[in-house]
Amino acid sequence: MKDSLVKQLPIGQIVPSPRNPRKNFSDEGLAELAESIRRHGLLHPILVTPRGSDRYQIVAGERRWRACQRIGRATVECFIRDLDEKTAIGIAVMENVQRSGLNPIEEAAGLHAMIDAGKMTLQEAASVVGKGRDYIARMLLLNRLPEAAKEAIRTGQMGRRMGWYIARIPLGELRSLVTSEALAKRLSTTEVAKLVLEHYLLELRKADFSVHSADLVPGVPSCLDCPRRTGNAPELYSDIANPMVCTDPHCFARKREADWARRCRQAQAEGKEVVPDTEAIDEFVLGTAQLSQGSRFIDLETKCCSDKEGRRWSVLLAEDLQRRGTDGKLRLFLARSPVGTIHELLLKEEALLALKRRGLSFARKAYAALTEENVRREEEKRRAEFIRLSCRSLVTQASQKLAEETHVVLDDLLLGCILRWVPRLVAARVFERQQAKLGTHEETVALARALDPAKQRTLLVDLLFSAELEAERLQQVPDLLRELCERLNIDVESVCREVEPLLKLNPHPDRLQAGRSAKRAVAGLSA
Repeated sequence: MKDSLVKQLPIGQIVPSPRNPRKNFSDEGLAELAESIRRHGLLHPILVTPRGSDRYQIVAGERRWRACQRIGRATVECFIRDLDEKTAIGIAVMENVQRSGLNPIEEAAGLHAMIDAGKMTLQEAASVVGKGRDYIARMLLLNRLPEAAKEAIRTGQMGRRMGWYIARIPLGELRSLVTSEALAKRLSTTEVAKLVLEHYLLELRKADFSVHSADLVPGVPSCLDCPRRTGNAPELYSDIANPMVCTDPHCFARKREADWARRCRQAQAEGKEVVPDTEAIDEFVLGTAQLSQGSRFIDLETKCCSDKEGRRWSVLLAEDLQRRGTDGKLRLFLARSPVGTIHELLLKEEALLALKRRGLSFARKAYAALTEENVRREEEKRRAEFIRLSCRSLVTQASQKLAEETHVVLDDLLLGCILRWVPRLVAARVFERQQAKLGTHEETVALARALDPAKQRTLLVDLLFSAELEAERLQQVPDLLRELCERLNIDVESVCREVEPLLKLNPHPDRLQAGRSAKRAVAGLSA
């Protein structure tokens, strides 16, 4: 049926399309449109297509139909056309994309519905909508975003360009991780792009394993042949000039783990010791490949800072390393840094002792200083343990006496105690929420003591749980917080269900410690 004539259709016979890309309709905008239709009539008829007996499905114009409903119109002016599902979706997408106000998530869903219904290629969809093929490919990526990211884009908290970067991450768990980090830290698009490109799209030329190898992981092709390499998917990564970037950190981590296991077996066969990752991570500066100053190891390939000539440890100890198999005075260790680099290490004490025996004066001084430092640390440890046990005795006595003297009020004292160890930034946020002023420690304690008991309990609960919630090692909804909510009849299960997908990200919690880089998080994923 041609659409050259306008027909009046009963408003009750018209139904919206479930595939309409526009899902959000501003109440304020609908009210304005309804008032305009009331005054001037419907200037642009609605396009509908027959769907069964006396039923018409909207192809274009759902906002106008909703506005007509608001003012109680019995009929609506319509163009009627017989359209198949593919054509109807195509028209709906074009009509919405070419209008302002359609958010990127709605557009992405509409494009997906059109392509899916019509079995279209990217090029065909691009010609229908009048956009470039690269644009269509990027918009379709937004459908992969977690719901939190989609909602952030709908509400304007996140732009579509930021969504494009997050959507490139192939694993849903990691997309959720980056989304939560971007929203929590209010990262800019540039910061998110850098995070994704540096930590989730991995430079294959810097990989520790062979990118040519097709047998590192059974059934997985070499990196050169992998479809998730940027060079093999130019339509999705047209803005990344480097063709040697891996977009699958899960696979990258599996290959890294397989290569690390192979190196460990080889090292043990050569008489070297392997430092477990759970121990090695504490020897390096957070998120780097550099040993910390207090590490018990030295890296053979770094310069000795005590040597005026700036020689590497491997050069200084070359003779001793050659005799290692016979005298057993030096032990070689293999360790992996938080960012995945592999290092050959020696115990600092053994290395300095070997150089001292060879008469090097700087080694004699450094060894003496190291010995003195070790003695000082042991003394501090013993002193702290004695003080701790003494204070524990006082706490035990106080706890026992409190069981008898229940009338003693301690909320203000507990607040003062908590304020000593809760980070000031956390305390500042809590006081801001409670509409109180955070001053110096003494001022804040005085303020807390002056509050009424109900307000003190409120602050006490907020400070106690906020301290745990601000910790970077938080892996789930804390058990005590869950119990608190249950006692107060607060719905905690719905929040737990939303958190659950992120919990699957880290099956090895000992591998993800506070302050570690995102790249270490990726390396910690199990195969």
